[in-house]
Amino acid sequence: MNYSALYINVFMGAALITFKAFSFAPEINQESNKVSIMSNETVNHDNWHITNDGVMGGLSEGAIDIENNNIKFFGTISTENNGGFTSTFKRISSLPKYIDSIRVRVKGDGNLFQLRVISQVSRYSLAYKVSFLTDANKVTSHTFKLADFTASFRGREIDNAPLLTASTIEQIGFLYTKKQPGSFVLSIQDIDFFESQREKDHQ
Repeated sequence: MNYSALYINVFMGAALITFKAFSFAPEINQESNKVSIMSNETVNHDNWHITNDGVMGGLSEGAIDIENNNIKFFGTISTENNGGFTSTFKRISSLPKYIDSIRVRVKGDGNLFQLRVISQVSRYSLAYKVSFLTDANKVTSHTFKLADFTASFRGREIDNAPLLTASTIEQIGFLYTKKQPGSFVLSIQDIDFFESQREKDHQ
């Protein structure tokens, strides 16, 4: 199977979406080789964009707000017109090649969310994802190796896609999807990229 043919503007109809490309100057902790996103900027709406299932005819609505310099991602899921998802993404600058892990600290509502990154593979955009379960009204930390992420195209996994590497990541975000209507909320407090062995050596 030639998976590269599937990669064209990959994220659930993202070819229909245009947005301003905002970036950040990575804050690199030279001792731990950690890149922190949320800690070195004043969080604002312009840095994040929303993609709803309206790109496929759905009626779900996602939105973002700012609370204590955290991003609050919230909204309502509708299953009408074959809908059922919404997402928020942030474009980031190039990451060092040695990065092999991502950690997020969030306050959720008990629902299952996806952490997603958009990666450039052979000049095509490809979505990589991993799921995590939140605790209602509790702050939790979730750490994933880049190797934990699986490639997908419009909800379909691509088994023969290359492993995710840090140097190809262009965006990071969160997706919420459910097969029944309802509301959700996720407070995004920290996003860190790091080299797992270097961090372990400094613990």
